[in-house]
Amino acid sequence: MNAQLGLSNVWLAAGSLGRARTAADGFLASALSTAEPNLQALGWDMQARVSMAEKDWQGADRDIERGLAVLERFDVPTVAWRLHATRSELYRRSRNGDAAEVHRARAERVILSLANSFEPDEPLRSSFLAAGPVRRLLKPRRPGGGVRERR
Repeated sequence: MNAQLGLSNVWLAAGSLGRARTAADGFLASALSTAEPNLQALGWDMQARVSMAEKDWQGADRDIERGLAVLERFDVPTVAWRLHATRSELYRRSRNGDAAEVHRARAERVILSLANSFEPDEPLRSSFLAAGPVRRLLKPRRPGGGVRERR
């Protein structure tokens, strides 16, 4: 299943939407055959991202809703931030900046909660916060801890 998810991401990044869809569909089917909410939510997020690449905005929204429904039943913060990030991107693309910011901020809150579960000097904390997908969601911090607005 990890290979299916990885292939979905690779094909999506390469712009091979047909292959990305096939791999995402396979991953979701496998994920839904388990009782593992983490995998199910990841499957719906992958579906949404492929739907967005296909410019199927309604499909992407439905997929995100299904992923968020999983999160309503189970606390899965490692995937929650991703679903909110995907919804933020969907709203950004549809030029709904206020809604995009709401979901970006939700993703940020989950990310910071995860990061704060590590000791301040834990290398995994730094690595997590430095990862590209995470870094893009965080508002820049001013020295002294204040938040600087994006431009």
